[in-house]
Order: sequence, then C-alpha cells, then structure tokens
Amino acid sequence: MNEVQGVCVQRRADVPTLDSLGPSARAVVRALLLAGPLSRAELARRLERSPASLTKTTRPLLISGLIREESAPSSESRGRPGAPLVLDASHHRFIGVKVTSDELYAVRADASGQVEATGHRVLADSEEATVVAEIVDLVNEMGETGSIQALGVGLAGQMSRFDHTVRSNTYLGWDQVPLARLLEQATGIPTVLSGDARALTAGVQWSGPGRGMSDFAVLTVGVGVGLGIVLEDRVLAGPTGNVGMLGHNRVSDSGPLCARGHRGCASSFLTTEAITQGIGVPLGRVDVDLATAFALAEAGNEVALRVFRDAGHALGVLIAQLVNILGLPAVILAGDGLGMLAHARPSMDAAIAEHLDPNATAPSVVAFTSGFDEWARGAAVVACQWLLVDPPTRHPESA
Repeated sequence: MNEVQGVCVQRRADVPTLDSLGPSARAVVRALLLAGPLSRAELARRLERSPASLTKTTRPLLISGLIREESAPSSESRGRPGAPLVLDASHHRFIGVKVTSDELYAVRADASGQVEATGHRVLADSEEATVVAEIVDLVNEMGETGSIQALGVGLAGQMSRFDHTVRSNTYLGWDQVPLARLLEQATGIPTVLSGDARALTAGVQWSGPGRGMSDFAVLTVGVGVGLGIVLEDRVLAGPTGNVGMLGHNRVSDSGPLCARGHRGCASSFLTTEAITQGIGVPLGRVDVDLATAFALAEAGNEVALRVFRDAGHALGVLIAQLVNILGLPAVILAGDGLGMLAHARPSMDAAIAEHLDPNATAPSVVAFTSGFDEWARGAAVVACQWLLVDPPTRHPESA
C-alpha cells in the first residue's frame, strides 16, 4: 500500500476526552446526549443510581467543565437539585465516513451529531490502498480545527456494532479487510467500523427523528434493503452482528425473482434494481433509473404505478412483521428509494393494516430524507457511542 500522510491528533488539556472517563461517568454523558438536558432526579432515575452516587459521579465532570448546570425552571422551588445538567458537545469532535462502491462522504460532527463540515471524494477504484488514502485525505481536510477523538466508518457488510474488520462487502469486493487498523496506522485516530444501516440508525437515534424514542426501527430502501433496530435505547447488533438482515425475507408467494433467485422476497420488490428493471423490461427500455421511474409514475404510466404499488405492499408487509415481532411504536423510512412513497404509500398503509396482528398497535411511520452526508453523520455518532459504550483497546495486528 502506498504511504499516506496522516494527521496529528491533539488532545485538549482542559476537558477530558470521552474515552478517558470511567464507566459511571460515561453513562452520565451518554444519558445526557440521548435525552438531555436532564435534572439530577431524572438522571438518577434513568441510570438507576442513588442521589449520593450520582453526585459523586457528576462532581468531577462539573469541575472539569465536561458537563454544566443550566438555569433551573422558574417553577422549580427547591433550588439547585432542579437545575438540569447538560453536556457541552462542542468540546468533542468526531469524523464519520460513508463508503459506497465508488464514492466517499464524510462529516466532522460534535458529540451530539451536529455537523460542522462535510467532504466528498470519488473513488478511482475499490482497491484498499485507494480507499484508505482517500479517507486519510478527507480526515486531513476536516481535522484541522480542534481534536478528533475518534473516526467512524459506515459501509455495507456484516460487521458487529463496533468492529475493526470489513466483512462480506459485495459492493467493494472486500472480506476480512482490517480497515480500522489501516486507518489508525495512517492517522493515529482511534477508528471503528459499522454496517451502514446501523450507523444511520445511530445518527437517527442521537439527533434525528428517533431522538427521545427508546424503541424504533430504521428501514432503508435503495441499492439494498437495510434495517437498524433500537430497543431500550440500544442499537442492536446481535451476537454475530447480523441483526437487520431482512432483504430476502419473503413478503409474497408470487412476484419477481431477486438476484439470488428468491421469488417474492423484499429485495425482489424494493431495491433500485428491482424497481428500474420492473419498469424498464415491460416498456422495452434500458435507460430507466430511479428518477425516470418516479417521473413515469408521476405521468401516470401504468407499469410504473403498478411496480410502486407492489413495492408499497412489500414495504407494508415488512413494517407489520417488525411491529408484530418487536412491538415497535415507530418505524422510520430512509434511503434513496424513498421517493416511491409518493405512489406507494396507499398500498403500504393497506398492507400494514392487513398484516398487523389484531392485538398490535399501529406504528407511527415516518419518512426521513437522508442523503449520504446523513449516513456519514451516523458513522460519526457511532464513533462517539463507541467511546461511551465500549472504549477501544488496541486491537492486534491480525484484527
């Protein structure tokens, strides 16, 4: 691999970095990022701590300036205990990168997920050396102001929640690639990897439409069908990192074949390829992309409208299945295929009603417009969560 120029990571001396905190302090910071500002009473309740224990944990955080007290509500008559605590997220910066088959999207964000800068690169090829060099170049570009505490990378594959190795990424043709180690060696910045749908879910949880919700799913449609799940404030990964593999879940006993030969699975109706081919083949056209598909449906083309009705039905079946199994109160839809909802929403709603268990509560279904910068922001949030949930140890050379 060609030698690449790294960055110099400078730590602020006046505010402790998140990975330097003990478990109790990290739990306080995470609770404040998830739902803050919080009063001491509410914080103690969420963390299941006694007031005395919470005071012992928060005192050094207040002294160091990592957290601070806001003014108590005017209706609060008991003085200081009612003053909410808040984290100053701007002291903690992270870089997140979304890797596609031919492009990189990056953001620099604070601990709350607030984006401060963005970057973009087109990949000349998918060789490891090329991807690493371009990511390092983006880090150099955006890491000049303030310290970067961690780097998060989101990409397709079967990674655990906080991983070091790219596994089964068919778009890049990578498997068992130690990308985190390669980037750490080049930048000196602690680096973590995550499946891209799971990274997007982390961003949605931290400061997107999932903020304040303890339980929800993010269902993405585009090149593939992806799923991220949050239960009891935790983004799920499972013991092997494979939570969310529903692209080949059957939604119909009939219908088209997917690329793997499955009839009636979610991917056969919902992926970009399924939609564009489903419209293009009957019309004898090879130029149908998503924009063309949306335009044809808008113009009333019956083939396009039927494809989107079928896609909406498949989407509704998936949503109903998720709610039936997990009892989720909300499902957030995202991805570049989201434009289908303009024509697919009625059939989606009908399928949800048809397949929802009679005892289940109908979920809130929210459409979330999410360009690739939003996926990169999610990767930055994953880096922050990594430091707060499972701080890094130096993984072996063979990781």
